[in-house]
Amino acid sequence: MSKYVCSFGFYIQTYTMNYSVKYYPEKRKGITANVPVMLSVTYSKQRMFYYTGFRCRIDSDSNQWDATAGHLKRNQITPDGLSSQKFNDELRKITVKVGELFTAYEADKTQPTVEKLRSDLKRKLGKEVKTANKEDFFSRFDQYVVESGLSDNRKITLQLVIKKLKSFNPEMNFNNIDLPAFKAYLSEKLSQNSISCYLSAFKTFLKHSLKVKHTSINPFDSFVYAAETYGDPIYLTIAERDLLFNAAIEDPKMAQIRDIFCLQSFIGCRYGDLMRFTRGNINDGVLSYVAAKTKNEGERIAKVPLSGKAKQIITRYDLPDGRLLPLVKTDECDHYIKKVFLQVGLTRKVATIDKKTLLEKHVGIDTLASTHMARRIFVGGLFNAGVNNEVIGSMSGHVAHSKAISRYYKVSDEQQLAAMKLIE
Repeated sequence: MSKYVCSFGFYIQTYTMNYSVKYYPEKRKGITANVPVMLSVTYSKQRMFYYTGFRCRIDSDSNQWDATAGHLKRNQITPDGLSSQKFNDELRKITVKVGELFTAYEADKTQPTVEKLRSDLKRKLGKEVKTANKEDFFSRFDQYVVESGLSDNRKITLQLVIKKLKSFNPEMNFNNIDLPAFKAYLSEKLSQNSISCYLSAFKTFLKHSLKVKHTSINPFDSFVYAAETYGDPIYLTIAERDLLFNAAIEDPKMAQIRDIFCLQSFIGCRYGDLMRFTRGNINDGVLSYVAAKTKNEGERIAKVPLSGKAKQIITRYDLPDGRLLPLVKTDECDHYIKKVFLQVGLTRKVATIDKKTLLEKHVGIDTLASTHMARRIFVGGLFNAGVNNEVIGSMSGHVAHSKAISRYYKVSDEQQLAAMKLIE
């Protein structure tokens, strides 16, 4: 007979079906004042996520959650008006109900699916388990976003899809989905790539719904939509990058933005990762990190030997919290970096694809400058220097054999000519 010690310090018998219970506040980008508290039940290499119905604060001024104990700290009042004692009592009740379910599963010699465990727990807690109809289509979608374990960026995309669906048809259910009409609705406001992105995200939810038997219909079986298309990636040459790095910029704000952009181009990480780096990420001149976007796809540690220019930028900042760079929001950096490009004379004309018309147009490269371009400079610069994708990916944080990495570089005419000479 095995036993499990829950976060409240008492034993639950599980016999031969071992499981573990954990409570935690769900981290959502920018939300700290009214955060959902989630239950995670791990068993037989499966994990069930369940929203407890309770919320707490996790902001720096009033962090109510005790991460070690797995419950609310003492002498707290939650956003819903619950005291710590009442809040933690409710979590104990849920833990007991989970234990009763696993005792029953053991007696029946059955192993529940994740969906069955979730449904059985709802019934145990006296909550109605609805069938998949128009009343719970959006609640099912919301639940999927919360419990999916997807990256923050992917969750944001799904939340935008939900918002668009509600605006398109507030009465939508699994049986009245009109994909051609929804696509036409999106076409009024969005680019083709955005439409494809939203439809792809919607498709993942419907595939999940089929899997857990919320529906038996997949309207995407008879609906075809265009894949996202990408023109040639646009980025600075190494010479242009160095021009930017060496430029004398008097305005402190503009100089700071230049430093942020250049350091990202020397490291190749995503902007969100760049903003969280501290001096603790650096050891013996090598910056190491697990890319936030790929943290659920295996423990792949990106390692970047820092160049002299990168080290030079880092030495310009000595922040009290140990961060490598001052915190600047993505949209703010995107706004200012265009001004920096213009100021230092980086205005080379480039051909790009209009997102609405999909026709080619020519614009100054300064108008396209963004934090993402810095990442392309790193990947494209290395590729054009003859470095293979696996080596680049080991530093840029792309997962192994990533297809997306090809979006970050352009094969030059010189490389094609050199390749042909090999088979002359």
